[in-house]
Amino acid sequence: MQITIYSPDRHFVYDGSTLEKEGLGGGVTARIRMGAALAARNHVVSNICNCPRRIKFEGVEYIPLDEASRIDGDVLVMNSSGDAFDLSPLQKLELNAKVRVVLASGDAIPKGTAELEPAALLVCSNFIRTRLQRFPFVKRDRILVANCGVNRWNYPGLFGRGRDTRRLIYSSHPSKGLDPSLKLLRILRQHDPRFSLACYGGNGLWGEPDEPPAPEDGFSYSRPIRQRALAAEYQRSGFLLQLQTREEPFGITVVEAMAAGCIVLASSVGAFPETIRHGENGFLFEGKPGDPATVSNAAELILRLSRDRDLMRRVRKRAMATPFTWLTMAEVWEAYFQWLLDPVRVAAVEAPWSRCLECGEVTWIFADGYHCKECGYFSRTARPAS
Repeated sequence: MQITIYSPDRHFVYDGSTLEKEGLGGGVTARIRMGAALAARNHVVSNICNCPRRIKFEGVEYIPLDEASRIDGDVLVMNSSGDAFDLSPLQKLELNAKVRVVLASGDAIPKGTAELEPAALLVCSNFIRTRLQRFPFVKRDRILVANCGVNRWNYPGLFGRGRDTRRLIYSSHPSKGLDPSLKLLRILRQHDPRFSLACYGGNGLWGEPDEPPAPEDGFSYSRPIRQRALAAEYQRSGFLLQLQTREEPFGITVVEAMAAGCIVLASSVGAFPETIRHGENGFLFEGKPGDPATVSNAAELILRLSRDRDLMRRVRKRAMATPFTWLTMAEVWEAYFQWLLDPVRVAAVEAPWSRCLECGEVTWIFADGYHCKECGYFSRTARPAS
């Protein structure tokens, strides 16, 4: 297939090589990683974005926004994850793609979406699927839930560094939950001063000026670093902290940490409960992240796990088995695009022996699991047809 990924956002200047140099937000990361994965599956992929010049990287041709006047081919994937949050610049281009789809990065629809008449929505979680169904032009049977993936080098074994279970990681935007993480660190250091917190999530993740937090004992701060370097930090750390009130659309940092064997402690908000099974592959907290009781409970859990290495290993092993790779998710996108282009020919992906866990209708079966044809609900399992 000939696939074009388009984003009008101009608050970042980037191309496919940027992630090899610095950390970026989830929307940009998903566009880059999925494009490369689709190219690896032998599709012809273009990424029209705010790149400084034409370049081909990992099989994807990057084209500057101001050089694009028309889009041809099979599939056009449209996405805005920041800046003006507006897809209407596409209306100035000549669009000849057979199918148009919107890749949604959050629980709102970019301006100009309805006018572009997308055939379907790609969303990263059931949580976002439910939120976007409130828009009148969104059809329940034209939503595909496709999680974000990880790279193969996110898994341990490539960097050869020992893991320090007293080392905590925070790698999100500071507004999400850095303050509760620092409160947690202070409690842990009262029990053992060897506990430390490394922060790799700065304002730069959202294209904002960097504002380093105040220094304190046991805390280190770095601007967002390239993903391979961050993977190495996950692999030598014990826990990733995601105590926050923001309802996360998915959380790429969570699955990257899980793949690396870094145990995730997160608030039970947004899409986190879809990925994290409490007590099995990570831990979820119901209380407000800044409340003393929540922080105290998280500290007690970390101290208990530090004493119970067998439990820690079991949780870590299940966590590493949870994420999908970007290549797997590219296979899911590919199957869905084939259905959009020719529903009759791709009818074989139906799984008539299974039923949706939410509405009971027939499901598709793709590389990641079961997708309901009626309501779009995604699950790794399904119930048998009666």
